[in-house]
Amino acid sequence: MNYARPFYISVLYSHHKISGVISLLFNSFTYLIFFAAVVALYYILPHKLRWGMLLAASVVFYMAWMPPMVLLILGEAFLGWLAALLIARTDNPRLKKIVLVCVLIALFGILFFFKYLAFLSGSLAALFGLVGWNYPVSDFSVILPMGISFHTFQNAGYTIDVYRGEGKPERNVLKYALFVMFFPQLVAGPIERAERLLPSLFERKHFSAENISAGVKQMLIGYFKKTVVADRLAVLVNTVYNAPEYHRGLQSVVATVFFAFQIYCDFSGYTDIAIGSAKCLGIDLMQNFRQPYLSGSVREFWKRWHISLSTWFRDYLYISLGGNRCSKTRRAFNVMVTFTVSGLWHGANWTFIIWGALHGIFQNIETWLDGRLKVWKSKPVKFLRYPLTFIAVCAAWIFFRANTIGDAFGIIGGLFSDAAQWPHRQFLYETLSGMGVTVLDAVIDCGLILLTFGMDFIGGGKSVYANVQRFPAVARGAFYFIIVALIFSLGAFGNGGQFIYFQF
Repeated sequence: MNYARPFYISVLYSHHKISGVISLLFNSFTYLIFFAAVVALYYILPHKLRWGMLLAASVVFYMAWMPPMVLLILGEAFLGWLAALLIARTDNPRLKKIVLVCVLIALFGILFFFKYLAFLSGSLAALFGLVGWNYPVSDFSVILPMGISFHTFQNAGYTIDVYRGEGKPERNVLKYALFVMFFPQLVAGPIERAERLLPSLFERKHFSAENISAGVKQMLIGYFKKTVVADRLAVLVNTVYNAPEYHRGLQSVVATVFFAFQIYCDFSGYTDIAIGSAKCLGIDLMQNFRQPYLSGSVREFWKRWHISLSTWFRDYLYISLGGNRCSKTRRAFNVMVTFTVSGLWHGANWTFIIWGALHGIFQNIETWLDGRLKVWKSKPVKFLRYPLTFIAVCAAWIFFRANTIGDAFGIIGGLFSDAAQWPHRQFLYETLSGMGVTVLDAVIDCGLILLTFGMDFIGGGKSVYANVQRFPAVARGAFYFIIVALIFSLGAFGNGGQFIYFQF
């Protein structure tokens, strides 16, 4: 089976060849060597030197991607640290607000330059072309710094918390830099709050075989999700979505459902590796996923999916707009703004904006149904809301994954064009062949999806690792033996694709 590199890498690196870009990806052997060295040094060194070593390791981790860009992230960390100190040291409310506004303009201005300026320029050029005007700016491209959206939000959230009086500023600029750059969650989160992560980074830790065991097991689950499930599903998904003009009907339906599980296993797999890596150091990161595809509404989905981001938008944008403390019309507007901005956060493309707006529309429809239709809350309908929610989320994923809006609408337009032929065995065989996979590959992929869904289903709201810990010792050993066997027999370890959320 040929594992093709997903299209997301071209988003990040299409304009710049970087030889060392994959050297310290989580799904590389070099990361495992790097991580083992960091853990060993951490417990060998005296307590007072450990945080400095973690900062140095985080700098090395980021510089492995592109050395000069470390100056950018350190500069942003300095801005957030300085602004928080200035806010805490003045009693003048007006001056506090001025400092906050200035640092937020600086942080989001940097994010806009690297992530959205080219998109805005391209959109204006297209608009000028529609009315027959000449657009004066030539095409240009900017390298997107790795994880810029994540560390920008972590910086901004910290500064806002200090402004609101919900947190105290860190006096040591280097310790604050470690908070921003802590390598397990640096590139794709979870987006941590200072009140949780900062104290944990500097507490005295003793070597704990239990923590090492727990961390390694959590990492194994993450590697299974990424290298076995996500990277296998990516083969079929990329075949269809990178050439939608040659694939219609059942092929698009299968690819869309597979993408739903690909992105879930890819991102939650990253999170498991990040949480496990930190756990080996005695540091607890927040849970970022909680069985999202077992949600009975889109609102519930966002309480279970990318929890650190959804709570960030809730606390710093939605509530600031008025949240629920306003009229129904204004609340619906607040929801639309929050989720449209969330879509834009994910990428500089109209496809992401539509994806975010769809989630806002779905939630406003749910709110309307909750208030108008009693049958919507009845037990039979509540049962149906689980598959309906999954269908709605998958429909939105089409825009998230499609390369262009035209591709997305083309896929939607042809989803059921061959529905009458779906029950025929020969048609199913031809469908799989057209997607470049064998029947055996398809059976394995479906089995992996069922296994992933099953692990979530029996989780009872807990992580897979926490649930497995409740098994008898023999069952736990058998589970991890099977996970390791699947990684080495079916995984794309070391040669798999970039994590999807690295582009954000």
